[in-house]
Parts: sequence; C-alpha cells; structure tokens
Amino acid sequence: MSPTRAQQTLTPAPPLLRLATSPHDSHLLATFAADSNIIRILDVRQPGQALLELRGHAAAVNAVDWSPSRRGMLASGADDSLVLVWDLLHSQNGAVIAGEPNANNGALSAPPAQPQQASSSTAGGQPQAPNVSLKGPASSWNCDYEIANLSWAPQSMLTGQGGEWIGVAGGRGVWGVKI
Repeated sequence: MSPTRAQQTLTPAPPLLRLATSPHDSHLLATFAADSNIIRILDVRQPGQALLELRGHAAAVNAVDWSPSRRGMLASGADDSLVLVWDLLHSQNGAVIAGEPNANNGALSAPPAQPQQASSSTAGGQPQAPNVSLKGPASSWNCDYEIANLSWAPQSMLTGQGGEWIGVAGGRGVWGVKI
C-alpha cells in the first residue's frame, strides 16, 4: 500500500528548544521551537493547544524567562537583537515592533497597540491555530548583538530600590536592562 499525497508532504514539527515554567502559575509554560520567532504559552491542563502565541520577534528566539516578581510577565530575546517584555495579564499592550534602535540606553520602551485574535488563516506565511490569542510585547530594548540568553534579576536590596532588571547576554557582552 502506498502512502497518500498528504502523508508524503507532512513534515514533523521542529523540536522545542526551551521550556520556562511560570513561578506564579505552576500550570503555565512558555516555549519556542527551533528556528521559530513565535513563543507559545501552554497550559499543562490542556495539552496540545497553545493558550497564547507571542509574535514580535523578526528572527529565531533564543531565550525566554518569566518574571519572578510580576505574575504573567516574561521576557524573550532573539537573533533580531531585541529583548521583548510581555505582560500577559493586561490587554492594552500588543505592540508591533519595527526593529528600530531604541533611544533609551539601558531602559525599555513601551510602544502602544492592540492585541489580535488569530484565525485559521496564515500570518507572515505561518499557519495559525484557530482560537489562539495573539499578543504583542509591552516593551522592548534593542541590543547591538543577537541575544543569546537573558535572566530576570532576583529581588534584593539593590533591585528593590531601583525597579526590576533583566540581565542580557549577547555577542561578547552582558547588559543590565532596567524595567
């Protein structure tokens, strides 16, 4: 018996590169696949369906990390040299990032926009699952190099007085970015 045409053209999904568990909601995971610019928020109680798709990076994502102090907030870094901060609890953010350099050295900027609802059509050449919410970033920071990794600074005497910080590694440098 020969395979059908549909079976011949199916390709396996790319492997997941990173998983980040939310410190505030133990059932939520943030993940992304190899060579993908989409971050998916998954609920382990509903396997097989993403709750949210975070789109804002123009190149492959390399790192994602949840905020240890703010529920529903995470940061991501990618080969497009952007650090994007996502606030999943507030619907007033949904910015489209144009990739322009940020004039705020060491600080994040907050662009305005509206969230979108996905349909089963394609956006940017990539198929979307029906009924998956799309959300844009709350703020961004442009690095001079591709982002290799990032991590939220834990709360301490140093960070408690001056807000929250994200450590960003890219190229041969490390930066502290204030939220």
